[in-house]
Amino acid sequence: MATIADQGVVRAQYATSANLGARQAIWQHGPSLVDIVLDLGELSGDEIVADIGCGNGLFLTALRQRGHAAALIGLDLSATMAGSTRADAFPVVADVQALPLADGAIDRALCIHMLYHVPDLVRAVGELRRVVRPGGAAVVSTNGPDHIRELIAILAEATAQVTGVAPDGAADAWGTARFHPEPARRLLARAFSEVRLHDLGRSVPVYDAAVVSAALASFPPESVGQAAGPTWTAILAVAGELVADHFATHGQLPVTNAAAAFVCR
Repeated sequence: MATIADQGVVRAQYATSANLGARQAIWQHGPSLVDIVLDLGELSGDEIVADIGCGNGLFLTALRQRGHAAALIGLDLSATMAGSTRADAFPVVADVQALPLADGAIDRALCIHMLYHVPDLVRAVGELRRVVRPGGAAVVSTNGPDHIRELIAILAEATAQVTGVAPDGAADAWGTARFHPEPARRLLARAFSEVRLHDLGRSVPVYDAAVVSAALASFPPESVGQAAGPTWTAILAVAGELVADHFATHGQLPVTNAAAAFVCR
């Protein structure tokens, strides 16, 4: 079974910003992760910042909107994602396992919800430490074991209804445990002298069934042991019915956000 770090799956997932945007929409009624992360970075506006795994450039755009004047770099394995930062940052197609940056080249590194996708975590964290100057910092985020458990439960139930077999452990089988907060803290502490954990976990309400269904459709079929095709299409159809039934009764769906952020110096 493919895992969350399977590079073929990762490239397919982030070939465009559509899947990421669908998942970001889940959190629109919760506290802003962007603001939390940028506040943790303690930025004055004159630091060189690299957003490594920048996705659709959400954090870089927010930095410019805050008046950040110094150079911003948006690095991503996806050329489409890196290119989306063009208005706000210098775009670079790059792999965190081999960053095209000089030693100590940046003041702050942002590495937001992406390290769990990297095959060689030790090498990636070493690269983060290498490119951050002495006295600088890296802000890294990840998710805990209960993250989006409600969405995972819907997909698991839909998979069981369609195939007759429930996916084994769902999120854990997908390999998310490799970078849960505690193993992440231990790994980061091997490279950085100071690692501070900030628990961002909370439940966030979603009021629109279409947002939930879009988020479920954004997941790779491999996350429940399937491949793209008729079976996955049927699973999503059943999941949509389950979501509709839930909203007809309850009007909203609380979704667990088990995010955590580390400030590494």
